Amino acid sequence: MRAFQPYSFGGIPKRDPAAMAGVPAAIKQLLSFVANGATHVMVADIEGFFTRISKASAMALVQSCTNDQRFLSLLDQAIHVDLENARSLWRHKESFPYGDLGVAQGNCLSPFLGNLMLSDLDKSLNEGDCRCIRYIDDLIILAPSGRAASARFRQAERALGAMGMRFSPAKTSRVPTLVTETFEYLGIEFHKRLLRPAVKSRKSIVARAREVAVTSLLEMRRCTQAQAFDQRQSVPKTLHRLSGMAKGWAHHYAFCNDKRTVDSVDELINGIFLRYVEKATQLAEKKPSKVAAAILGYRGAGDVPFCPFAWPSQTAPTLAA
Repeated sequence: MRAFQPYSFGGIPKRDPAAMAGVPAAIKQLLSFVANGATHVMVADIEGFFTRISKASAMALVQSCTNDQRFLSLLDQAIHVDLENARSLWRHKESFPYGDLGVAQGNCLSPFLGNLMLSDLDKSLNEGDCRCIRYIDDLIILAPSGRAASARFRQAERALGAMGMRFSPAKTSRVPTLVTETFEYLGIEFHKRLLRPAVKSRKSIVARAREVAVTSLLEMRRCTQAQAFDQRQSVPKTLHRLSGMAKGWAHHYAFCNDKRTVDSVDELINGIFLRYVEKATQLAEKKPSKVAAAILGYRGAGDVPFCPFAWPSQTAPTLAA
């Protein structure tokens, strides 16, 4: 299909159920291009991508592929999100683009429309001796020389300009980088042949783990009655949440070859985990027994809604013989 180009990986259905997809597939493809001779890269991000998509242009591309008028009418209605209460939601107007320019980022059709709009760009950037991998609005150009990478980058700039788009100055490299040096793409840091989670991701997971632990401890300090304790903040559930976060994060980066960096992050979360257990235990020891039990995950009969039967009063024998 036109919208699903071979080197586009974001918002693309799996071509093969057994194959990897998404970010791992994009990174594997990048490494394949390096193995086949790419020596330089340039990374770029399309600024405000979804807000710059022309609905009319997208519909014209779809119409070139089908003449099913019922489908075209339904699609046209689906991508136009015009709010009756737009005046009261003016602060969030960028999330619901009005008129022709822009599609709602949360709309499930937006990735499809974005891929469709950039399909010709994908084809042109992958001609000749250069290759371009794109994940929605993030792309990376791989070339056999710095000069070739720069030329292909300028070609991409011109093509985007014709569509009323441009690269984000803050998120786009202006000069080619050797593939053996340091660059970042899709949250992966490439550093002298090592692949590891980017610094932002490493800091984020540690900060979120710390926040989970602190939130639970604050609830423990606040609580004075067992029935008022938020059981979601109990020790067992908090420990389960911390373990799941760490495991999920590591699973996302399981293809990275810099295991030492992943292990260092895991060690930090492990420290948060153990300090949390120590502080939670200390807090529980200072609480009344039922509050302490709730903190440690026990609620028992306290959560059971009792509806006892009343013993009947006997005023006179009424039972039949």
